[in-house]
Amino acid sequence: MNKYIKTIALGMALLCMGAGAASAAQFSDAGSGKELNAAQLAQKLAKYDVVFFGEYHDQGEIHKAELDLLQALHKIKGEKLALSMEMFEADNQAKLGSFLAGSLSEEDFLATSRPWPNYKTDYAPLVNFAKKNNMPVVAANVPRFLAAHVAKNNASTAGIEAQYQEWLPKHTYAPEGAYKDKFYAQMTSPEAPMKMPPQRLAAVYAAQCLKDDKMAESIAAFSDAHKKMQVLHINGCFHSDGHLGTAQKLEALRPKLKVAVITPMERKQKGVQPAGDFVVWFDRK
Repeated sequence: MNKYIKTIALGMALLCMGAGAASAAQFSDAGSGKELNAAQLAQKLAKYDVVFFGEYHDQGEIHKAELDLLQALHKIKGEKLALSMEMFEADNQAKLGSFLAGSLSEEDFLATSRPWPNYKTDYAPLVNFAKKNNMPVVAANVPRFLAAHVAKNNASTAGIEAQYQEWLPKHTYAPEGAYKDKFYAQMTSPEAPMKMPPQRLAAVYAAQCLKDDKMAESIAAFSDAHKKMQVLHINGCFHSDGHLGTAQKLEALRPKLKVAVITPMERKQKGVQPAGDFVVWFDRK
């Protein structure tokens, strides 16, 4: 990966980065404000077809809460539960499936599937729980090198080799409105850890939307094929907060699906209006 592509990837990743980690997370209902443990939240989520769990990628407390919820949902849904993840890319679905089935070692799987740097500490517990319980895991995301191509080539997919075309979403669009406004504000904020040149914003936004479209299509395709299964999708909170991003794209693709969004909030933000249906509270250090 060249320096430019690394810069673009880092810029999009920073949309959902925080710092540090602390004690056990707690959930709440955004509407009533009632505090919930994982088992209570799972009961409330049982009626939903798709649950988006938004995270800050570097917050260990939230990752622990994801595992708690996955385990609690599994107690209710059993074989009717699937895990979907931003952290795995669609071209590695077969390798992920082989690892889950036990025909590919973890060493070989990780050597060939482009795992995130924090996979072993933060995402392996989720995947290993799924493996132990024969739970499907969807490699939902577009390959990162294709998103980087769009960011680098003025929002265009032209020039992508034919062998990689199948991993692109069937349709992609970068909508005007709340999501674009939020993205531009985040990327140009004085507090942003990385400054994005204004002339690059449209292309980088298109790359962000490419990811949203691919993840939405991946979830929709799985739901079409497994109509009675619930999907717990893990992604950076920017992709789902406010039912925007991937959540918005999925709801447009499959309006009949009942979708819930969990958003992360720091405990010191008590009283701030949540950007989801449910909240996972955490302490950032």
